[in-house]
Amino acid sequence: MDSLITILVFAVVGVSALIAIGTIFVGGDPRDQIGGDSGGTGGGRRPGPDFSGEETPEMQEQDARHMIEGRNRRRIARGQEPLDVEAELARLRALTGPPVVDPEAEAEARAVIAARNARRRRRGEPEGDVEAEVAALLEAARDLEPPSGA
Repeated sequence: MDSLITILVFAVVGVSALIAIGTIFVGGDPRDQIGGDSGGTGGGRRPGPDFSGEETPEMQEQDARHMIEGRNRRRIARGQEPLDVEAELARLRALTGPPVVDPEAEAEARAVIAARNARRRRRGEPEGDVEAEVAALLEAARDLEPPSGA
């Protein structure tokens, strides 16, 4: 009886090992299947819209509209008066206009660029485009600046 159980255990382990080895060779690299379609079982991701990474102004406005409508649903649920969606969109459009440049910051940026061009002249290098470098310096400073109200 003990020999029959031993033979049965070794047979099951052997068959399982053969199945595992076969799966490794036939299945390919499992990392290639991550995030892929699960073969129609419903467990995988469904293909979404083709998104190139560029957000168009129409997409931004649609997203803003959805967020305002969601805010209105929460306001109504709390018993508050809903916001006018079009007026709120107009307010948001006004906020996204060209940034206002502080004249002192622009003067300081021009002084930095003038000094940079003077160093270039002394080394015999060509001078840079003042307007482009001022704009780039102001943009870099704007990115480093903490948002107002923080």
